[in-house]
Amino acid sequence: MDRETFQGLLFFRKQKSWWVCTDTPLLARVSRLKISRMGMKAFQKVGQFLKPTTRFMQMFGSSATKAALVITETQLLELVEGKELTLDLGLDQGYVILKLDEKRVVGLGLYVNGTVRSQISKKALKEAMLRGGK
Repeated sequence: MDRETFQGLLFFRKQKSWWVCTDTPLLARVSRLKISRMGMKAFQKVGQFLKPTTRFMQMFGSSATKAALVITETQLLELVEGKELTLDLGLDQGYVILKLDEKRVVGLGLYVNGTVRSQISKKALKEAMLRGGK
């Protein structure tokens, strides 16, 4: 994703998670307060990888140009059934964004040793299917 995608947003880290919120002058006024949560969780450290959250991918994943994989509905069903897709993506191991087309982000897959395994929640799958071609 290019930097313009995140213009006007601020990322911050809390322990093993990264959060995103709108960058506003009001942040300076509240920076001294003890805030338990703010914004939307964007990533978390899982093992050796940074795992984007489903919600973050649904909001920003359509603008991804790397580590994004357009899959067919048949492949999606295979993933949901627990099967793996054997693919040579020419990518480093890690999370990939799964799309049904350029705009419909379904969720994430984990690409390790030439196979993609589903990381798609049932809720995310249902939302993606309901959005149809929108």
